[in-house]
Amino acid sequence: MDAIDIIKRRLKEDRVPETPDEISRKKKRPREVAFMDVNLCFPCGKCPEFCPVQCIEHLAPGSVPGRGMQPVQNRFQECIGCYICVEVCALLTDYDAVRMYDSRLVEEALGVKITDTPPPEPIPALPYEEYFSEGGEYRHLGKGSRIREKMNAEERAIFARERVRG
Repeated sequence: MDAIDIIKRRLKEDRVPETPDEISRKKKRPREVAFMDVNLCFPCGKCPEFCPVQCIEHLAPGSVPGRGMQPVQNRFQECIGCYICVEVCALLTDYDAVRMYDSRLVEEALGVKITDTPPPEPIPALPYEEYFSEGGEYRHLGKGSRIREKMNAEERAIFARERVRG
């Protein structure tokens, strides 16, 4: 068993949608959507790799001043709320830069409507630093890993080995 298998199993136990084996599309309005704290994100590329709907992308050059390689951000209008990016970031990288936010809060904060289908054309991701990063208006309301506290010693050892391998 490897780390991603543990994440899949634990997510299934929490009744979170199972990770699809292929890239899919959003089919219903999620209760929560993901946002990355662009100040904590070290763009390792893990969360985009595991996103089942491929809605995580590197920000455009210069989006976060002073950063060479730009951090990643979720195109939240396409997010399915599966928590996979949260767990991958917290458990495979230790950056813990991703949080889930109630869709109603996001709609109110950003003045948008989150629907049950993705937009016809992807809306490029933005930093949303003033809202969802450390010190931002809503960072404290985001939910992080739901798996970390439930892991046993054997699972912790597997994650430690995989983090070392990088």
